Parts: sequence; C-alpha cells; structure tokens
Amino acid sequence: MKKKLEAYSETLYHLINFRTEQFQQSKAMIGVDYDSFMILNVMGSHYIKNNTKLGKNWDDVWENIRKSKIEEFYSSRKLTIFAVASILNLPKETVRRKIYILKKKKLINHSSKLGLLPTNKSEEIMKPFALNELKSLSKFLQSLKKNKSLDEILNFKD
Repeated sequence: MKKKLEAYSETLYHLINFRTEQFQQSKAMIGVDYDSFMILNVMGSHYIKNNTKLGKNWDDVWENIRKSKIEEFYSSRKLTIFAVASILNLPKETVRRKIYILKKKKLINHSSKLGLLPTNKSEEIMKPFALNELKSLSKFLQSLKKNKSLDEILNFKD
C-alpha cells in the first residue's frame, strides 16, 4: 500500500509558486526566456559536475573559473549543442537558435572545438540571480516544513 502525501495540494501550490517566481526572475534579471535559462543551467551543471576543484562559495567558484584554463577543460569535456538538446529534450535547431541569442547577449561563448563556455558577463548576471534563487528555495522549503510535508517529501517513495 502506497503512503499518500498528506498535504499534497499545499505542496503543489508552493512548488508552482516557486517555479513561477523562478520563471519571472529569469526574465527580469537575466533577460532570457525559460528555455534559454535552462540552457544556461545545463552549462552550469556541466561545469560543476566535471570540475572537482570548485570553491566553497560563489566567489571561489568563479575565481576558479577565471584562473583555470577553461578552454583546456572544455576541449576534453566539451558541452555540445546536441548534448544540450538531448538533455532538455528540445529540437537541436531551437537550441542552436537560442545559443545564438545568448552569444549576442554575451552570456556564453560557443565554438565547435570547445563547445559552450561561460563568460564574465555570466557571473555578473547570474550572481544576483543565484542569491534570489536561494532565497526562493529557502522560502519554498520553509513553506513545506511549516505545512509538515517536507519530511514526507524527503521520504517519498513511488
């Protein structure tokens, strides 16, 4: 017998509000649509996953990015348009078009040799966004804790 989540509708309500706030912030603070925002997320995830020498906080992470030979790192573990399209389940042409726009906004660099790369402007824009994102996540988790569904979700089994 499956255990049901007691505060299911309350939990969904807070989850939807969290996503809505994320969507609004990505447009307002970064100036991109949600698909482009997700492309930037995949890039960030790719870098973090493949770099084991990240710092303990945001400034350390970006300092490591600036100091490292990022081109060398990405030449051996490059992130391609095809990979992003597969991860996000988006058409390759859509991803290519959105990457072109992100390049024009100087949020990313792209070459066939190195793949997708972050830029200095990425840090400039993403740092305040990430702070807001953490505040929103904290508010979301606090809401779940308040309605006593956080532990149920952490232990949820399908």
